Amino acid sequence: MPFAKRIVEPQLLCRHHIPNDEGLLFEDLCAISNVVLSRTLRQLSDLARHACSLFQELENDIINTNQRVWVLQNKIVEIQQTAGALDPKKEAVVSNLDIESKLSLHYQAPWHQQHNVFHPCTRPPCLEELHRNAQLSLRALHCEQQCQRSTSRERNRVTISISVAPPM
Repeated sequence: MPFAKRIVEPQLLCRHHIPNDEGLLFEDLCAISNVVLSRTLRQLSDLARHACSLFQELENDIINTNQRVWVLQNKIVEIQQTAGALDPKKEAVVSNLDIESKLSLHYQAPWHQQHNVFHPCTRPPCLEELHRNAQLSLRALHCEQQCQRSTSRERNRVTISISVAPPM
């Protein structure tokens, strides 16, 4: 699900000027046309600003992707050169698990896998907001569960009344 990053909506469309001495808002059709034209230009400039920021973000994403592709291509070239330099007759290839279990040296990864992939400093603002909302709702859920537990304990209490009068 894509996250909403911007909200584009018209703002201040019906903002009125201070009326003149006679209390009239507009004096003639030309004044109305000028006001409508200026408001339309404001909305178009806002739309152009949003489009510019959107294209700037796309350009930054494309540049980052291009850099990652170059790094991957360089790694592939290095791996191809390393694989081309290997002599397949010198390397022992294990054909079954019995031989592998007898070997004293087993494969171990040279790097440690990262546990927290989405670190808070790398999260986009929309994802940060989702995390904040989730934490708030978890706190509310926890408080609600505690209230339910306390009310259920009170409901589970049984009161027994014993009358002193003898049965008739």
